[in-house]
Amino acid sequence: MKITAVRQWAAEFGYYNAHYVRIETDAGVVGESEVGMRRRTRTVAALIEELGEYLVGKDPTRIEQHFERLYRDSFLGGTLLTIGISALDNALWDLNARDLGVPVHRLLGGKFRDEVPVYTHARATETPELFAAEIRDRLDSGFRAIKTTLPGFYTKVSSVHHEQPAAIPARLTETEPLPNWFWSLITEYFQAARDEAGPDVTLMLDCHGRLSVANAVRLAETLEPFGLAFIEEPVPYERADWLREVSQRSSTPIATGERWANHYGAAPFLENHAVSVAQPDVAWCGGITAAKRIAALAETQGVSVAFHNPFGPLASAAAWQLGATLPNFLMSESMITPEQLVFWDRYLENPPRVENGVWVVTDDPGLGPRLRVDEISKHPPRYDYDRNGTR
Repeated sequence: MKITAVRQWAAEFGYYNAHYVRIETDAGVVGESEVGMRRRTRTVAALIEELGEYLVGKDPTRIEQHFERLYRDSFLGGTLLTIGISALDNALWDLNARDLGVPVHRLLGGKFRDEVPVYTHARATETPELFAAEIRDRLDSGFRAIKTTLPGFYTKVSSVHHEQPAAIPARLTETEPLPNWFWSLITEYFQAARDEAGPDVTLMLDCHGRLSVANAVRLAETLEPFGLAFIEEPVPYERADWLREVSQRSSTPIATGERWANHYGAAPFLENHAVSVAQPDVAWCGGITAAKRIAALAETQGVSVAFHNPFGPLASAAAWQLGATLPNFLMSESMITPEQLVFWDRYLENPPRVENGVWVVTDDPGLGPRLRVDEISKHPPRYDYDRNGTR
């Protein structure tokens, strides 16, 4: 069996552009995947095209060899490169599992669990009262784990701009001082959330790397009474030593990893005990091959895995198939809202379904879903999504 073509389609997905990939073979077996970026649509498309040229004529069963060649032969690394590799790697896993008539999790060692816990998002909104209402809506939808962004920094944000001016300016750098009222605001928001959710619902906070070490430590102290599962990216993601200092001074677990480029990018954070929760993105870090390596590194350091995954059904399927096999898996992110589910059903057949906060692991061949290429082609990418953006 040889690869005969690598095809791709970019499509609008509500607040970003999704990239769909199909690898075709002379045996008629195909593999499909999805990656997404809130920026750089044309750059990712060019990467997939160039990297895909290498695969044509190759044996699709040599996943590890192809991963190595795609990464090493590119010479320069980084997450933009590994997004392109992710698209091809995940499609190869799908192809090989479909050729054998088994789910991807069978190729990865089989199920460690029958259900994959999934969390969702609630907007920080303009007031603690509105935030509590957001929490209630997610609870009513069956979720028991909810993440939000920094109150004051974010209210309603698209991929392009803050749709409402934030109380903390969007371009404030981590080295600039925060106003004193911010700390009281944090307390008010999370007190409202706990009052609405009760003590047993899992709450998390994503900071998008917006704080200094000192402010991150103060944030952790402020949030300690509310029992968060983790604080995500409190400081800029590039510095493992900064994150390690925050982790050492915080009783709340610290998480990061969405911007890691494969296991080499993850290693300094894991080996230096900078995080308690690793958050690789299976559609960004180099695919299932890289994410599995990151999870193994994390396990050796006593670190759990909570996949970053704010994207669509095929990206979710890849993360959840792997999560089903990992002993140190905690949970996975999802962006399952009524607005997003429109695209799940439009672009794919048999998208994965989440009920009561879990995806029940299936035995459908490959990753499970199938592309509706005719429908995808009707919704071209929106390049205005690539215009600068929000921090």
